Amino acid sequence: MTPDIFGIAFNDYLKGKKDGCIQIDCNVAETSFLPVAYFFRDFEMMPEGEQKIMKACSGNVLDVGAGAGSHALYLQKSGCDVTAIDFSPGVVDVMKKRGVGNVVCVDYFNLTGIKFDNILFIMNGAGIARTIEGLYRLFEHASTLLNKNGSIFIESTDILYMFEDDDGSFVIDLGADYYGEVVYKMKYKEIVGKEFKWLFVDRDNMADIAEKSGFKPTMFYDSGKGSYIMRFTF
Repeated sequence: MTPDIFGIAFNDYLKGKKDGCIQIDCNVAETSFLPVAYFFRDFEMMPEGEQKIMKACSGNVLDVGAGAGSHALYLQKSGCDVTAIDFSPGVVDVMKKRGVGNVVCVDYFNLTGIKFDNILFIMNGAGIARTIEGLYRLFEHASTLLNKNGSIFIESTDILYMFEDDDGSFVIDLGADYYGEVVYKMKYKEIVGKEFKWLFVDRDNMADIAEKSGFKPTMFYDSGKGSYIMRFTF
């Protein structure tokens, strides 16, 4: 059974452990530590791109991989009808405790029978596609969930800079998997999770795959530091 690292960490935060961190190991970077408190940020603490998404949403909103529910809570207060989903039972429990009204414990790819005006993949949310080929599946499923004239917002990061050599060239094995298919492993306290893939996709591939899947891509926000948010419509 896969340890519910985020669920355990988030529940600890609610119980008063405000200084907890999740250790993140991956195959393309050194070990890093992500403060659990970051998932509990309010609107003022959200990055500019997230704030812009919050302001752009209306109607029925699907928050995919909603985490601790910070975005869902803001959207609720703004008058949106929000459905927050996550496949972690512990995370879903935390969102309910925080007051998110409509929370479902489900994998995005298994969600059916409901339509939305906006679908959000925030915090490098393209990652749930796992692979560059999986991005086609993400858009294909989104087409069954999105209302006509609705919008999808997807955040990702081009991590090509991680492969830059001292001379400015890029060292990439063209025979290997797409360079943005990162392998992660997480640890919280003494709880060690299983390895999993997470996708970081460059702008050109994101737009190209969206168009081939029947969506019109537009750049919604560019941080200027690699990360960006695209908006997609039918």
